[in-house]
Amino acid sequence: MALKRKKIVVVGSGMMGHGIGQEFATAGHEVTFLGRTEQKIRDDIDKIERNLRELIDWELITEDVRSKALKNISLTTSLEDAVKDADLVIEAIIEDLEIKKELFFRIDKACPAHTILASNTSTLMPSLLEDATGRPDRFAIAHYFNPPYLMPLVEIVRGKKTSDDTVDFLFELYTSMGKNPIVCEKEAPGFIVNRLQMVLWREAFNIVQKGIATPQDVDLAVKKSFGRRLGIAGPFEIYEHNDGYDLTAQCEEYMLADMDTATKHSYPILLEMVEKGHLGAKTGQGFYKWTPEFTEKWRKAMLENLVGYLK
Repeated sequence: MALKRKKIVVVGSGMMGHGIGQEFATAGHEVTFLGRTEQKIRDDIDKIERNLRELIDWELITEDVRSKALKNISLTTSLEDAVKDADLVIEAIIEDLEIKKELFFRIDKACPAHTILASNTSTLMPSLLEDATGRPDRFAIAHYFNPPYLMPLVEIVRGKKTSDDTVDFLFELYTSMGKNPIVCEKEAPGFIVNRLQMVLWREAFNIVQKGIATPQDVDLAVKKSFGRRLGIAGPFEIYEHNDGYDLTAQCEEYMLADMDTATKHSYPILLEMVEKGHLGAKTGQGFYKWTPEFTEKWRKAMLENLVGYLK
């Protein structure tokens, strides 16, 4: 689907922001990164250049596409200059409600009346942010997954005041780029994907806490069984094809009573990991030891798997 070239502004070029902007630039849109310092943005542009080189190596884009994408990117530390003629502004800064609200208040005052505002937040509902602007009808969540340029899904979450035109604009824009947008019609904490993931994470900790299995065997159980199917079919497809809802209902009656339904942190093993500073890759230690070699091997395997799906 062809779509007229748009002016996209990405606020925050960090872990998610640089990949979001990269994808728009690769799709032919004009992208401006707004950051606190030029050096910080340039450091993240280096990540984009690395990503694009890898995409060439994987034969997902050509050298010509890479060159044009980089020409589509500009950098600024001035909010007013960045958004003065924007069609879409996507915020991708830290998960702090008050900081986000202040940012959207400033953006709203500086950008044109037609500009659509979106947040990449993974936890905050649109109703908490939309009234910080004078355009709640042109506000929505556009929730990406890491890395954005290899994960095709975007959750479009409408707030109580989001217009159909805003949802349609975002849906058409993402579809034109080859992504798979889905619409969360009613806002809820965690939207769609993180609600599903949270159930899996909660029960994974429950299994380990009860001594049923080790963290490593829980991971292996997912990777070598139903995890392989989930790249092809979702839960409703799998239930309908494999078991049928009659068997599913029987399994639920037998198992659910022994599964976790906690609504707060309830696992000593999780809290102990936090207290020890064993937070995972960012501290070098979790249930796995994240050495540079292990981390790079893991990253390479993950990227190659994601690339395989795209091919």
